[in-house]
Amino acid sequence: MTTLILITLATAFASMLLLVPLVRAGAIRVGLVDNPDAERKLHARPIALAGGLAVFIATGIAFVTGVAYESGWQEFEKLTQISSRWYVLLGASTAILVVGLIDDKWALRGRQKLLAQVVISMIVVGSGTVMNSVSLFGWDIPLGIFAIPVSVLWLLLSINALNLLDGADGMATTVGAFVCGGLALLSASSAHSPSTAIAATALCGALIGFLVFNRPPASIFLGDAGSMMIGLMVGVLAMWCSLKESAVLVAAPVAILVLPLFDSTAAIVRRWMTGRSMYATDRGHLHHLLSEKFGPNGMLMVVAGLCTFSSAIAILSVKFQQEWLVPIGAIGVLGFLVLTRTFGHSECRLLLGRVYHFAHSFAVRPQQCDSSKQLRTVKLQGEGCWEPVWEPLVEFAKAHDFAKVQIDANMAWLHEGYHATWQSVRLPEKAFQNVVRIPLYATRPGDDEAVPIGKVEVITNSTTDSLVYLGYFLEHVEELQAQVHHLVDKLNVLRSRKATSDQAGQSTDAVDKPLANEVEAATTS
Repeated sequence: MTTLILITLATAFASMLLLVPLVRAGAIRVGLVDNPDAERKLHARPIALAGGLAVFIATGIAFVTGVAYESGWQEFEKLTQISSRWYVLLGASTAILVVGLIDDKWALRGRQKLLAQVVISMIVVGSGTVMNSVSLFGWDIPLGIFAIPVSVLWLLLSINALNLLDGADGMATTVGAFVCGGLALLSASSAHSPSTAIAATALCGALIGFLVFNRPPASIFLGDAGSMMIGLMVGVLAMWCSLKESAVLVAAPVAILVLPLFDSTAAIVRRWMTGRSMYATDRGHLHHLLSEKFGPNGMLMVVAGLCTFSSAIAILSVKFQQEWLVPIGAIGVLGFLVLTRTFGHSECRLLLGRVYHFAHSFAVRPQQCDSSKQLRTVKLQGEGCWEPVWEPLVEFAKAHDFAKVQIDANMAWLHEGYHATWQSVRLPEKAFQNVVRIPLYATRPGDDEAVPIGKVEVITNSTTDSLVYLGYFLEHVEELQAQVHHLVDKLNVLRSRKATSDQAGQSTDAVDKPLANEVEAATTS
């Protein structure tokens, strides 16, 4: 088995070294490139996409080579005897690769991509790749009528988990390589067909080879085509390599996939709790925060260390049949990220704050529901001092007996995010609410026109007096916008100086603190 894995790994790696320059040149020729913008895509020049196509081809070459070696070099006809599920996976991977290439070239809507993902996942599940029951810590839990929905949901999570991580040079590639390596070892340690181990090894070797070109500064990206295709294959292989009779062992695959799953969960929590669209873009993902804290290369080292730890724990848990090791490993990884405030701390604050206020609402007497207020403020990212913007809003709401005031700001180009809510324990019935939503605007460096960065929402009872007070509020919206502009201008200066110091090779630690103090002093004046 060791020789088989090494041959498959080497074939995939060598294939990538030959394929990537060809695919990169072809992508540039047809205009399949990722152009920088002033908000989220901050690379300096257009970068070729379609790296996923090279990964797909190299994985196929390595898989065929591995299966041929395992069955005997003189018995290539055995390749035609592979289980039909592999042909389904080939077709599904091809389909999602095509969808991704179309999206990379012409930019599909989020719901269009999701629909395609659902259809492809349902085809895979309909072909027999389904979780009829799951085994967790020795307990077999039959899923019954939920088997198909749970299986489809698992594939959707896998597809989008890797896709969401693909926002920094080498990030999705590094995570994918470690995840596939872990799945290969997990599959090799089982008594099932080695085909799953071969496929996982082939994908791992292809990603390692792609990392040669995708490490910072990257010369080619996976694109949505690559990240979604890898996510689908990882999700399917995770189900196949963890089969135990008729049940799927969920602990080990989840532990191996803990980083991408945590990032996806945090993104859902962050957008749901702040009232943003699930398709909204921000720079609050794991790779953004790690890159901001440790730099591009440091980010990859931290990710590699965390993936190594979680994968090793998962493999050991299976080898020694000690499933209790899995939650310890997962908690260790997540605890490190949250407690060091590297990632997930803001999302935990949002979630715990919502849970606390929900629990507290049960202790409030009915007569106090309208007068009792709840306050939540969370600085999601950045160094901006939002109190001069937020506190006058709360004072105005208190003075005029508003039911709710909320502010949400998201500036991806500044790595800045802020969310705050002040509201009554019991809001008025929707039919009797006056709701006003004011978009907030700011100017990005190099742009002549202001762009939307968030919103302020106000809710009052539907009374004559409240309409008058809402009129007063609208009269002061220009002052609110001016405060936001003032704050963002200072943050733009801070970001510009940090970028200049980075380019000059200076330590940003020496300049961050005084510049942050300058921003706070300016915005509170």
